[in-house]
Amino acid sequence: ELVRGWLADKRFADSRLVLLTRDAVVTSPEDTPDLEHASIWGLIRSAQAEHPDRFVLIDTDGQDTSSIQGALSTGEPQLAVRGGRFLAPRLARAVPTGAAASVFRPDSTVLITGATGTLATRIAHHLVTHHQVHNLVLLSRRPADDLATTLTDLGANATVVTGDVTDPDTVTRALTEHPVTAVIHTAATLHDATIDNLTADQLDTVLNPKLDGALLLHQLTTQLTPDLDAFILFSSAAAAFGGPGQAAYAAANTFLDTLAHHRHTNGQPALSLGWGLWEDRSNMTSNLTDTDLHRMTRHGVSGLSAAEGLALFDAACESGEAHLLPIRLDVAALRR
Repeated sequence: ELVRGWLADKRFADSRLVLLTRDAVVTSPEDTPDLEHASIWGLIRSAQAEHPDRFVLIDTDGQDTSSIQGALSTGEPQLAVRGGRFLAPRLARAVPTGAAASVFRPDSTVLITGATGTLATRIAHHLVTHHQVHNLVLLSRRPADDLATTLTDLGANATVVTGDVTDPDTVTRALTEHPVTAVIHTAATLHDATIDNLTADQLDTVLNPKLDGALLLHQLTTQLTPDLDAFILFSSAAAAFGGPGQAAYAAANTFLDTLAHHRHTNGQPALSLGWGLWEDRSNMTSNLTDTDLHRMTRHGVSGLSAAEGLALFDAACESGEAHLLPIRLDVAALRR
């Protein structure tokens, strides 16, 4: 409401709105982020993409706000202020070392949410055929019996739990009736709209499976299965980049990224993967036109093949990092 009102008010047409948050972003591995402020950054990154030079994000550690004017003078659209230093977000290439052991073993029991989705199905097959995982729990609002049958034919023991990942009873049942050792949270819903037109109901629709589901999984696994080997969240590069029409989706995924850092800081397993585009069409990308794909390629993003995506998934799981972006970027196109 604040952002929409600001954009609609002609008095502010030549002004910038500065949004000040506290501990919403991670600037070092020791940071413990504030989960309540995290989603603001994803929301506003998309607003910045739609309305350049109208919004500035500044995050402080709550101790020093005297440097805000100096931060504004840098011209950076997003900054963290720590001890009088100005820190701007930048991508860097991750170099997987493979130092960590695989988090998946034949005796693992992996809970997958949003199990009927295209990526979830790919991952389930990969766990069985590549990692020889024998036990999977498939949680989905839609029936996952066909997938379970396929996985069973491959030699796995696949159990279907039909229900909503935001329902405490459903998630509790999945965790208590099965010896879950790893969680992969892929559940998601899209409802794209520009920030000028985004309604509270649309925001709720997108935040519900991603944010509420992730938070419930975090809380219940902490209580019921504290010795997890892995807690993997399927996020999106939209959280890091923002994107026109994707304010709700970016907000939801920024929370996932921050939750992974939060868990990591507290010694809990966590990995958030900010996926770029996959070549495989899913329910969430089926509406992309050739024009949309051409525009993404022109801006430096092209699709991952299934083999590339699965290889990046494995490398990320063995990295020991809390947050990575598996994405194919054409750096030369980005520079242009």
